[in-house]
Amino acid sequence: MKGVVIAVTLTEISQLSANLARISGVSMRVCDSQLVTVSLSGDDAALPVFRTLPTQPTQVERAITTQGDFLAVGIFTAATLTGYLIAGPCESESGSLAQILVASLVGAQQTATIHDDHIKVPSLTVDLAATDSDDDAEITERYEKQNRLMQLITQGDTEQLPAAITAAVLVRDFEIFFSRVPNRRLRSAKNILYVFNTMCRLAAERGNVSPVTLDRVSSHYAMTIEQLPSLKYYQRLTTEMATQYCEIVAARRDNHYSSKVNQALQFIYRNYQEDLSLANVAAAAGAAPTYLSRLFKQETGETIFEFINRYRVQMAQQYLRHRPESVTDVAFHVGFNNVTYFNRMFKRYAGMTPLAYLRGSEPAIRG
Repeated sequence: MKGVVIAVTLTEISQLSANLARISGVSMRVCDSQLVTVSLSGDDAALPVFRTLPTQPTQVERAITTQGDFLAVGIFTAATLTGYLIAGPCESESGSLAQILVASLVGAQQTATIHDDHIKVPSLTVDLAATDSDDDAEITERYEKQNRLMQLITQGDTEQLPAAITAAVLVRDFEIFFSRVPNRRLRSAKNILYVFNTMCRLAAERGNVSPVTLDRVSSHYAMTIEQLPSLKYYQRLTTEMATQYCEIVAARRDNHYSSKVNQALQFIYRNYQEDLSLANVAAAAGAAPTYLSRLFKQETGETIFEFINRYRVQMAQQYLRHRPESVTDVAFHVGFNNVTYFNRMFKRYAGMTPLAYLRGSEPAIRG
């Protein structure tokens, strides 16, 4: 047998698997020939039931599950199968990981042969023939448009996004979805918005946005959705969510700020509602206040407080659009402790007073 693994004991393989887990970020499990776990490096995820297992050194069985992909590679001593190295779950690039596993166990000159072992789908209890609400072609088209929208968010493509939102968020679909919870159209709309928020978050996550940032954005919109007072805000909020997630991906892609400025920005995003000072922003960035102030202006084109005020006004616009709060409540909620100053800053950055914005912000559709 060509290319037999050099490390012949499961103990030696366990050390190798720990190194692979550390490098790849994917959990690795060494099992004996009866699939009893010998060692585990990473999370103790439930293993899928492989319908077949590797019988050759270069063979890789890939089980595709809702958790992600699991890869099983045989561990051989001479021609004898002594156990398995199982990696997973991994969300992407499992083909590359399979090649790495084979190269580590057998030799870099060997090529992995992958066999996809899809987990068997249980029998459905839903009658798929008993649908009478939509034409199949329309449903297919709707999913294609939604997938296109998610793809643009992942790519941070802010130029093509507006047209994709218009195509995916059709008014004629609202009546179909809103009727799914009888006599509770607003509750149905909120349920759909929660799902859409999750879809956008996952799309942005594929665009390599940090989980911390996504959690804060997702939580913000979850609260906004729950407080939605009327169906008339539905389309606008859908558009805003998709746009916000897309812009976050684009900002990450185009971000050429230094680490100090980035740390300052992240601190402002997380704490804009608090009483911010140059000293505490600088402390969060690990820089001297005067140095950070000069660097921030040089890289962003704004002073720190110009940026803080503009960002607070942007957040205030969201609250005024979606929540039935007074202008005074919104001012204090976004970090202004003086309503007069809030009005002046709002007019500077939004082009009108908060009250005019609130009264003139008519919804796109009515419920």
